[in-house]
Amino acid sequence: MVNGPAVGAGMDMALHCDIRTGCEETKFVGYQNVEQIFQNGAAYYLPQMVGLGRALEFAYTGSLEAQRAYDWGMLNQLVPSEKVEETTRELCERMLGVAPMVQWISKRILRTSLECSLGTTMVMTANAGGTLMAAEDAKEAVRAFVEKRKPVFVGG
Repeated sequence: MVNGPAVGAGMDMALHCDIRTGCEETKFVGYQNVEQIFQNGAAYYLPQMVGLGRALEFAYTGSLEAQRAYDWGMLNQLVPSEKVEETTRELCERMLGVAPMVQWISKRILRTSLECSLGTTMVMTANAGGTLMAAEDAKEAVRAFVEKRKPVFVGG
């Protein structure tokens, strides 16, 4: 949740997050205003997130307002400030409904896929599928589906 200015290292931390929810008060401010460059991973994540041209525009100007950050993909959701916490909590609740191992493996494969071929990505997903199917959480997911209840995942 980015509910105000994310400045310097705060912006870097936001870019490290998998999902970002913002509001009209959200603003990203880089280090350019104090004669520095993106640091702490922002130079890596930003061009992957928004494309090189947009990352360079931000690097040259130093700040980005909420609507533009949303349009560029730096924010996953842009909601009114009075709804930002509620929206973020609802998203977290939905995420808790997915097995932790599925989330962890998905994150690793999706991040790695940015740097490898389709074939390699398909091999990674095929290998992960077998691991996930053998996990206790997969059995719990099936039981919960059959019993029409929410699953209780243990992370394995």
